[in-house]
Amino acid sequence: MKPEVDIVIVCKALGDSTRLKILDLLKAKGRSCCDLIGREERGLCACDIEDAIGLSQAAVSHHMALLRRAGLIHAEKRGRWMYYSRNDAAIASVAEALAKAV
Repeated sequence: MKPEVDIVIVCKALGDSTRLKILDLLKAKGRSCCDLIGREERGLCACDIEDAIGLSQAAVSHHMALLRRAGLIHAEKRGRWMYYSRNDAAIASVAEALAKAV
């Protein structure tokens, strides 16, 4: 069963270049500065995203909340940090939902 997509929320989340860059960064495997992420694991911890984007923790948290609300990412607390990964199933269903909506 495919995940349900709220196309308006998804479009709002994707309508920002910083969030698009974050989604691209989350494709990376084993590029985290933290020991909490395995070498073959896709995704990053919050500190990696902050460093790569050059924004404060609060700004990154805001962007991640919007991506999470849209269902485009997964978030998991590991130790003191949040670990983020892409929700590839939801991302794949966005094109289909867009085609049906317009």
